[in-house]
Amino acid sequence: MAEEYNQEGIDALVNSSRPIPGQSLTEDPDNSYPWEGPPEYTDFRTAFNYIAEELLEEEVYVPLVVAMGQGVPISDITLQLLQRGFQEGKWNPDLFMMLLEPLMYFLLALAEKAAIEPRLYGDEEDDLEPEDEDDIANMKATNLTALTKEKVGDMSKVPEGVLPADIVEDIEELEIPESLLAPDNNTEQPSLLAKSE
Repeated sequence: MAEEYNQEGIDALVNSSRPIPGQSLTEDPDNSYPWEGPPEYTDFRTAFNYIAEELLEEEVYVPLVVAMGQGVPISDITLQLLQRGFQEGKWNPDLFMMLLEPLMYFLLALAEKAAIEPRLYGDEEDDLEPEDEDDIANMKATNLTALTKEKVGDMSKVPEGVLPADIVEDIEELEIPESLLAPDNNTEQPSLLAKSE
């Protein structure tokens, strides 16, 4: 007795962009994704030093501080940086979670150095009902943010001794340029709109 299949259901499965179960086992091992191999960093201290060196380069920390000053949450920046590193094969998910809290403290220290008050977390909604793949991705990001809140909590300053002394010293030596739009207090030139006598 032959079973009848719903053609609409088969078409929906064929035309979806989701991977077929077990598809990763059929990929060519020579063309694997970076995160499928051994991670580049397995030691917490080495991985954190790598991140700190990358973020302390002027072409990186200036836009980072500007973004924090414009209200981009530290938790979002942290998760993006760690996710990118995971996708590049820099660390595994366990080291990802270990780096989460120290990286948030590092970014908060950068914000303190620049004398800005950053947002720690975004305004996520707790009652998301997934309707499509984008909503499911948003729920996963919200769950990571909730985990970050649970792990780090609300902080306004970097606690003493949380970051390694050499990294704190590097942050203190940074020269954060002032914005081009900031008022220049050193000039005594009168305004062009001032009344002439």
